[in-house]
Parts: sequence; C-alpha cells; structure tokens
Amino acid sequence: MKNLLIVIATVVLALLSIIFLTPWPVWLGTLAAWVTTGSFCLQVMHIVKNKDTSGLSLGMWAALFFGVACWTWYGYRMHDVPVMSANGITALLALTVIMLKLWHERPTRNPNRRRLVRTPGVILNPRISRLRPLVTPGMRRRDKKRQLTK
Repeated sequence: MKNLLIVIATVVLALLSIIFLTPWPVWLGTLAAWVTTGSFCLQVMHIVKNKDTSGLSLGMWAALFFGVACWTWYGYRMHDVPVMSANGITALLALTVIMLKLWHERPTRNPNRRRLVRTPGVILNPRISRLRPLVTPGMRRRDKKRQLTK
C-alpha cells in the first residue's frame, strides 16, 4: 500500500509541475534535472548503507555514465547550466556506483580458511593399521558375522 501511495503522489506531482511550470520551460527543465539527480543520489545512499550491489548491472551503469558525461559536455558547450550541472553530478554519482560495485564484488581471500597448528602430543596424520568393515544397526546377525570373519 505504501508503494502505491508513493507512485500516485509522484504522478500527481509530475502532472502539477507540468501544468504550473509550462510557461517557464527553463524552470521545468531545472526541476526535472534536479529531481532526476536526486533519485541517483538516493540510489548511491542505499548502496552505501546496504553494501549490496549484486542486483546492479555494471554495463547499464557504464552506459549511463557515458550518456550523462556526454550531456554534461553538451550543456557546457551550449552554456546551459541546468543541463551541465545536473548531468555532471549524475555522472559523478554513476561513477561512484561503478566504483562501489567493483569494490563490493572484488575477489577476496576466504576468511574461513583454517590453518593447521602443531600441538605437542597430537598426531595430525594418523595411520590406520587395520581397517574394519562398517557394521550398521540394521544389518542381520549372519551378515555381521560374515563381515567380521572376512
């Protein structure tokens, strides 16, 4: 129910923003850029908090970084500050996610690896001088005797 309310509130706010900011397209674009950048900031905070990047696609984040880096340069060349700043921040956030994914999924040594410690009086490689057959509780008596006499 909570997720449904979040989606409904988002749709209503988007429609209200479009209706009221239509006469000022620069303000509408600025609002859209900052809300989009804020959503990536929330994603980065979620990753830092949970330390889990297993569900993220490295290729998608690399493509996103490439795209917003190009948009940043486009904004710089066109002297469009909202496009340049919002996409520049998003590029930094995407690069942060890429670095966190590479860091959290790096190969590590096995922390559960056990080491043998020499202890006086303890034999680490015991030699078995005589093998006896396995006798299970469900075996019949004659089977037990036959195995024991072999």
